[in-house]
Amino acid sequence: MKKIILNAVAFLTYGVTFGQGTLPMSWSFDDGTTPTGFSADQGPAGSKLVYTSSNLINSAPNALRLDYTGEYVQAHWAGKADTITFYLAGTYYPDPGWKGTVTIDESADGQQWTTVKTFTDNVDNTATQHTVRVSSTARYFRIYYQSKASGYNLAIDDIVIKPKAPGLTPELKVYYNGEEQIHNGTTLTGNDTLIEFSIENKGITQSLSIKSISLYGSDASDFQILNSTPFTINGSSSEKLQIKLTDLTAGTHSASFAIASNDPDRDTFKLNFSTISGEYATEPSAQAAGLNITAKAFTMTGSATKSDAENYLVLSSIGSSTDGPVDGVSYQRGEYIGNARVIYSGADISSINFDGIVANTAYSLRVFAFNGYGKWTNYLSTNPTSKDVTTPGLSAGNYYNGIDPESSSFVTDLRTLINPHRRIYYSNYSSYIVDNFEARDTTDGQRIVEGFYSGYPHIYSPPFNHNVMSREHTYPYSYMGQASKDSSNYSDLYILYTCHQNKVNAVRSNYPLNNLASVTSEFYNGKFGKDSAGNFAYEPRDFAKGIAARANFYICAAYHTEANPFTIPTANQFVTELQDQYVLKRWNNDFPPSKWEIARAEYIAQSSVQGNRNPFIDNPDWACYIDFATMMHNPSGSCTPDEQNKNIVVKAVDINVYPNPSQDIFHVDLTQFKGNIVDVYVLDFYERNIFESTTSNSSIDLNASKWASGNYLLLIRGQNGVTAAQSIVKP
Repeated sequence: MKKIILNAVAFLTYGVTFGQGTLPMSWSFDDGTTPTGFSADQGPAGSKLVYTSSNLINSAPNALRLDYTGEYVQAHWAGKADTITFYLAGTYYPDPGWKGTVTIDESADGQQWTTVKTFTDNVDNTATQHTVRVSSTARYFRIYYQSKASGYNLAIDDIVIKPKAPGLTPELKVYYNGEEQIHNGTTLTGNDTLIEFSIENKGITQSLSIKSISLYGSDASDFQILNSTPFTINGSSSEKLQIKLTDLTAGTHSASFAIASNDPDRDTFKLNFSTISGEYATEPSAQAAGLNITAKAFTMTGSATKSDAENYLVLSSIGSSTDGPVDGVSYQRGEYIGNARVIYSGADISSINFDGIVANTAYSLRVFAFNGYGKWTNYLSTNPTSKDVTTPGLSAGNYYNGIDPESSSFVTDLRTLINPHRRIYYSNYSSYIVDNFEARDTTDGQRIVEGFYSGYPHIYSPPFNHNVMSREHTYPYSYMGQASKDSSNYSDLYILYTCHQNKVNAVRSNYPLNNLASVTSEFYNGKFGKDSAGNFAYEPRDFAKGIAARANFYICAAYHTEANPFTIPTANQFVTELQDQYVLKRWNNDFPPSKWEIARAEYIAQSSVQGNRNPFIDNPDWACYIDFATMMHNPSGSCTPDEQNKNIVVKAVDINVYPNPSQDIFHVDLTQFKGNIVDVYVLDFYERNIFESTTSNSSIDLNASKWASGNYLLLIRGQNGVTAAQSIVKP
């Protein structure tokens, strides 16, 4: 039997309310799921959900991030709470200190709030534990970002809500199969015909008086309460409540009971319950109606009107599908039934979000009504409500009005058009690109994202972290004329793609992209080796070739100036000859924009994201009107290289680096450079230059004792050749 997923459909796991929890309760923000009873409002979609910096978290790997006024994290519980502990940290530099206002509030009803503690301009920049005590009538708690100051955010970690110790007065609790049941909640009892609850008196001294137990609801007459009332339960004692199903008609039987008692905090406890007689739950009498879909190139949203069913299964397929659900089986979001993918399973179909959507694609959508759960699930399989939708493609509109590729001012005009845009910071890449576009749901509450160059399928439990996968610059950082992590070119979404860090990003490093004549290593469909000229190069899978080419064209067109050159090959004095623009132009022609690339580009082009377009996705042939080596206009529009435009082939020199890995000294043998002057550089994970030197010696020692553990790229260039080697510093 498969586990059914009932949570609401959303790209963001946090922000979904999960009802009332039981004490004790805690949330450590460790895997992206929201424990029962907790919820969070984290503002606009696309905002970063978590912090992972060590100073902002108490327990690894995450702390919740609040970065807008009015955001909050909230808890709702049954029973009486006592103390609540939590960790707070503010994002700021030590001087002048954190700014803003945060309130810690309690409520009896979730509507009227009372502040029990306030932080005004006084949150530490490291995770610090705080404790508050709430009143016995409180059933809600929240940490509320009342006023955010520009440049300052809030990190929250490890919320723990402890129950109040048993008191002298009677306190009623109801349990089913050992689990506490929540007032006005719903208990599913499978196919029990004799349903047993436990009524407990949590009070220590005074007796709990059960005055009456009454049945009500649609099928109340199908059940019989076997207990006689009134009766009493001594302090710290319990009694069984037995309810018998007397009508054995096949299908679902639902009712509610109310327990009247002398509990001073709640004189009447109410609970809904249902049981199933026979093989399956009652089949719904009607499907949902009015399936409405709004489609964009990169996403779809929808809604439908409920029927009498308890739940609904939403399926999506590319093209038509006759595959449907089977009675007695429950399906998870992200699972496939034949060629149809489960988009949602649950009760709320007022807002349905579809992930994994691409442009110019015909989708068939179907909604099946069902009742029951697990092996008792019963689907209405005939005539599901359905809709066929085709997503749009490129939507440039009048964006390029006035741009003429044959004009002598074409290069300047293009830069003026595409360079101004909304900057998305590098640290927000995953929340914008991975969470909202690249990743899709798979089973067991997990998500999957494919490595761009290799096709490696990375499965993870949200939120996404850059521990296995990283953000690859298709136009390497070391090529950039403006080499600053704080510059827009560094974090431009059109050149960043998700790749496996150790097996792809570190291997590609800043080697050129090219077709390989010989392969040294490969990971899935990404390969490293030598091209036909004998130069080291990286060859991505075919899927990525045209996309990577157009990303390289874009960054040069958007950011090149005389002062800060962005060219192909790069103007960087070390790697002048490496990347051949004509390889990229050939890939641009052979691998035109795919449905996925178009969808991604349309997503980035939204005003709420980056807000500009990549002209080489909209108009791939425009690449032929630019000589990317000089960033000059090419009026012929030819993509065929002439003799003077062919790249110079530079010999690759073999070197020996030892010991490798190392914790302190790397010895680099330079004898193959035959005593010529060489430039030596070391680049870190972010392709930042952390060491440089010039020498004519036969060797050089590099002291890595103060370098952080990880992968580093050693680059050496001399008169008679170049070399690159990966070095690893052990932790």
